Amino acid sequence: MALKDKNILLCVTGSIACYKSIDLYRRLAREGANVKIIVSASAAKFISPYIFKSFGEDVFADDAFKSPLAHIFLSKYADLILIAPATYNTINKLACGIADTLITLAISASRDKPKVMVPAMNPDMFAGKILKDNIDKLMGHNFRFVSPETGNTACGDFGEGKFPDINDIVFELESVFKEKTLKNRRVLITAGATREYLDPVRFISNASSGKMGISLANEAVNLGADVSLIALNIDTSCKYINKKVKITDCIGFNDLKETLMDEFKQCDILFMAAAVSDYSFKEESPTKIKKTGKGLNIELIQNEDLLKAISRIKEKKQIVFGFAAETDDIIDNGRKKLVEKSLDYIFINDVSQDIIGRDENEGFLIEKTGKVKRFEREPKAALAQKLLAEIN
Repeated sequence: MALKDKNILLCVTGSIACYKSIDLYRRLAREGANVKIIVSASAAKFISPYIFKSFGEDVFADDAFKSPLAHIFLSKYADLILIAPATYNTINKLACGIADTLITLAISASRDKPKVMVPAMNPDMFAGKILKDNIDKLMGHNFRFVSPETGNTACGDFGEGKFPDINDIVFELESVFKEKTLKNRRVLITAGATREYLDPVRFISNASSGKMGISLANEAVNLGADVSLIALNIDTSCKYINKKVKITDCIGFNDLKETLMDEFKQCDILFMAAAVSDYSFKEESPTKIKKTGKGLNIELIQNEDLLKAISRIKEKKQIVFGFAAETDDIIDNGRKKLVEKSLDYIFINDVSQDIIGRDENEGFLIEKTGKVKRFEREPKAALAQKLLAEIN
């Protein structure tokens, strides 16, 4: 929990989306952050500051004259200042150095402390050139922006301007406190499971959910990497993937191979977390195979080992990290695969421990130096952090 014990100053300005700051506050509290809140005079017309007071938090009215030194106290208190939602007016004021409210005064006194802005407004307002110029200006002064979502806004217009997913906001806040150890590095990750079709409705696959690969992708973004994810039959609507991750969807072995071999040339680190089928059908029927009352004989052919193919074009500067599922002789099988596939690292998933498709994982990390490290069962997001730390 990167936000645990961090002091966050939540500034709520007068967008109609300000009611969503209540759920945002609750999420920050669950993440273990300490939160103080400023509610602007305009925001107070939409939501009562007493809502936050009922949670036992310190709430300040956006009136600089009621508490003359509050802006100094609050700016010193904050490890991070979060403006959510941030209105057109507030963004442009800050870019021009105007400090006539408690929110703008606190930000003006914060020096180089990180500030995260969450714009929410009408799409035409968000698309305005003055706003865009001022956003660019603020980004040059240690301000970060969480892009709004595209959709129908309160006024009925459609476009970019909606208050973003709270997961995206929390992700950006966590990223503030992460050391950018993968800055300027290109990371390629595969996740999910291939499907090899017998006919248009039947296929062979496995129960891999893609959660491990997704966790690696999210954490690599947090560490500053440029991340591409090859997603194999993953329902991305059911799993959080940060918007900065570039996603390419694939289905079977052949399109995975084509995409992987092309993308690998541009990457610095490859995490091969997808479960790739070892076999496919020799023949695929273009129409659904009907029941005949008799048995069905089908022939399987072995697929190429993609990691071995990668090893033939791998450059010295590139790192290849493999994954393998094993049920017995875990360490011996892992070492054998590490050598055969010319890997730098391999993580052996002990699938006898009911981990496929789960939110947790466990297993052994083996390095090409011969070092073996055991990882006990823990959430895949936590394991992803540890595996990336091992590489760093």
